[in-house]
Amino acid sequence: MKSQVDKKIIGFDMDGVIVDHAQRKVDLAKNFGFKIKKTETPSEIIKKLITPLATYRNFQRVLYDEPKTALFSPLMPGVKVTLTKIQKLKIPYFLISRRKKEETAITLLTKHGLWPKYFNRQNTFFVLEPEDKEIKAKALGITHYIDDEQKVLDVLRSVPNKILFDPLGVFKNTSPFRKVRYKNSGYARVKSWKEIHDLLLKKV
Repeated sequence: MKSQVDKKIIGFDMDGVIVDHAQRKVDLAKNFGFKIKKTETPSEIIKKLITPLATYRNFQRVLYDEPKTALFSPLMPGVKVTLTKIQKLKIPYFLISRRKKEETAITLLTKHGLWPKYFNRQNTFFVLEPEDKEIKAKALGITHYIDDEQKVLDVLRSVPNKILFDPLGVFKNTSPFRKVRYKNSGYARVKSWKEIHDLLLKKV
């Protein structure tokens, strides 16, 4: 009998899940005149601190689009180990990102050795809005999706298993990843790629 591992189709967000921008956000915010802590760097928190909206949009542009800033954020620890295991198990997986400039994203993935070894034109998609992620996830048959934004997970109605990546432990209203069924929020919470590995790849 095949395990449930074999039935998965996994989707990943890029920024905040695969790439760690926390320290880069702290440093860049200082350049914009804002003093923030690492625990305030998740997108759903920092956008309320860097105001007005036009300033935050400019902050995002510099962070993600300008090469002198965008190409120096490190990977989250454990990314390659888990992706290697996923490939070895022949589990389908995809990257669905809301990066506006996909060339910069691909350059960053290439720099870290993820492109084209793990991600390429066949399994990577760049979209504009959270709702576009739902459209793509549904078309791909995604069964498990990992994102660092609750608002994105909330619109993924077709995805039965939604996982919030919370490495800084700031979202306390979600269920810990060890729970089999997730109450209230409708999704699990993991704090590391080791937990992603254990949640997705341990045979049951």
